[in-house]
Amino acid sequence: MNGKHQIQRSLEISATPEAVWAILEDSTRLPEWAAVVEEVTCRVPGREAVGSVRECRVDFAGRTGTIVERCVELIPKTKVAYVVDDDSLGFNKLFADYGFTITLEDSGLRRTTARMDTYYTPRNIVSAAMNSVLMRRKFAVTVDGLLQGLQRLAEEHASANRLAGTPSPPETNPSGDVTLGAARS
Repeated sequence: MNGKHQIQRSLEISATPEAVWAILEDSTRLPEWAAVVEEVTCRVPGREAVGSVRECRVDFAGRTGTIVERCVELIPKTKVAYVVDDDSLGFNKLFADYGFTITLEDSGLRRTTARMDTYYTPRNIVSAAMNSVLMRRKFAVTVDGLLQGLQRLAEEHASANRLAGTPSPPETNPSGDVTLGAARS
């Protein structure tokens, strides 16, 4: 990322990294877990890939508009990164090099730590002041909401699979041993 690191938030999700990744790699599911996103148009159909572009119709506390995001890094089941190429809300006028990453880490026993890092550089002294007084906190609240939405959807999906008796993939516990769902203690 070219922007300055501004925000880092994380939380633990009661679902495997594979289950969380299945949600992240499908941009059409973004409105299911990102409350600020009303609709997504993928300019290239299919799963996320480096170079994929998506246009998100968003509502930030009553301010509606569009944000165009491009995937710039993708490590399957581990990390995805986007930069904002364009927006109609004025973020690009205030901040240069806006981008974010979502990183997943296997926490063992069907748990995943999801971390979101946000990067941008204020364009001038006014936007720098706005950032330190207001915007960074507002963005942090938005990031918390995004992670909580991802957590909710992934845990609902994992719970539905358990209730349906869908077999779970083998997992690696913190000591590196592979276990099966029935073998957990």
